[in-house]
Amino acid sequence: MPTLKTAKQLAVSSNKELVSMLLSQKLPLLKRAAKQMRRQRIEGLDQALAEALDFVMTKPRSWEAQNELILAIAATECTSLLPYLEELVQENYSATVLYRSLALAIVYLQNKDKKELSYVYSSLDSGNQNLFAGALLGLNQREVVLSHEEIQDFYRAAKREVYLENFRQVISPIQVLVSMAYLFEDKDRQELISYCQELNSAFFSSINTNLNKNKKNPYL
Repeated sequence: MPTLKTAKQLAVSSNKELVSMLLSQKLPLLKRAAKQMRRQRIEGLDQALAEALDFVMTKPRSWEAQNELILAIAATECTSLLPYLEELVQENYSATVLYRSLALAIVYLQNKDKKELSYVYSSLDSGNQNLFAGALLGLNQREVVLSHEEIQDFYRAAKREVYLENFRQVISPIQVLVSMAYLFEDKDRQELISYCQELNSAFFSSINTNLNKNKKNPYL
């Protein structure tokens, strides 16, 4: 776990209750605090979040709490915790949704101040559907504008068979790209939409309709 300021130093009067919940080692309180921080975008509690996540990562069956804390770290701009997240994503998880959340958080935080695609590119050949989809979700939620070449790189990778398995049951890379298409130039958008229409999925029909709204689908 990274070395940061202690939670007590961050426990300003307005956040004492949240810090107490995060350090309680009680899963319902941890999840409630993480959801509140994510919803209200309460920043500055990096250390408390790190300690809470460090605790729940010792509880393999507590993946829901783990997931909520990871997303809260992203939503509240805890860039100081990037090295910690990068360590965690190297581990093995039976709850594969954690790969998606960790990748999302890493890419989202990496792109806070500038465009950074190195982690997304590193996920292309991982064969891990959740990891690649999560990395793209990080770009999606940050609304990063991609070049034609970058879109094509991600599009070609997302069409690989390994990333289309069970796409009706889980969030796949191609689904995330479709949800980002409102940010693309018309040629790239239409190519992607045409391909997805061939897959004949109700999911893509609803996403294609949302593209006309020119806004992201909130995930964080």
